[in-house]
Amino acid sequence: MNTMLQPLSATAFDAVSAAVSAACFLIVGFAVILRAPRDPRARVFLLIAVASVAPYSMSVLIWAGQNAPMGAPGIAVGLSLVIGSLALFHFTQVFPRRRPWIRTQWPWLRAAYIVVPLCGAILAVVLTRFLQSAMAAASSDGSGALGAATPDMITALAILVIGVPALFLVGIILPFAGLMSLYKSWQEAKRAGLSGERLTTFWILISQVAGGVLTILVIPVLHLAEPRGPWVTIAAALLFGFGLLMPIVFAIGTWKFRVLDIDSESQLDERRLPG
Repeated sequence: MNTMLQPLSATAFDAVSAAVSAACFLIVGFAVILRAPRDPRARVFLLIAVASVAPYSMSVLIWAGQNAPMGAPGIAVGLSLVIGSLALFHFTQVFPRRRPWIRTQWPWLRAAYIVVPLCGAILAVVLTRFLQSAMAAASSDGSGALGAATPDMITALAILVIGVPALFLVGIILPFAGLMSLYKSWQEAKRAGLSGERLTTFWILISQVAGGVLTILVIPVLHLAEPRGPWVTIAAALLFGFGLLMPIVFAIGTWKFRVLDIDSESQLDERRLPG
């Protein structure tokens, strides 16, 4: 039981790949916003890039010797993950064109940008204080593990009332809805014969699907099973590659396929699409 909550660890490869990924997102994000400063697709992608900095930095901090982000760093990571999930869903609603959902339900997404990060901040503060006290108790008894730590009433209520719904929203509903939006955009571009939109959307979709499967299923299972051989390293390398795929493809779509030259408000007439 105690081995489940031992201090986090990161390899040099994890730290370097995280730093490269964060830099790639930021470079592409700022370059695109300079090219199209008023384009909503460019602005939302830049928000994704900025929100990715804190989570990527976590691997660097852990590799440098900090067991887990506490205090302000921990809260920053939690908020960045929440905002990043919202921004990624937002991106799928405006790229390459606005989806029907955001045309009619934009007030809900705008409210989510306020309410969800606020809930995430409250939860992050509560959990950070709990982890700090649990780590202090673990250090005092010499075990160094948190497996025996029991949440107090406030922490338990925060997890139940705030944590579970927020995790369900940003970890399941929004990613799944975003993938479906990307898939529908790809289908529409394919039927319309728009190769630039089709290729860009397809590879961003592949990046998100593969990255999600590796992050949620493959890598956690490998860490628990601890198989012999380079399987964990291979999975980490694949995650690094698929993570880089999104900013690279977005840059190619921007400068080669001129996807941002398309009016994001324009719609494909489904009645005129072939097939």
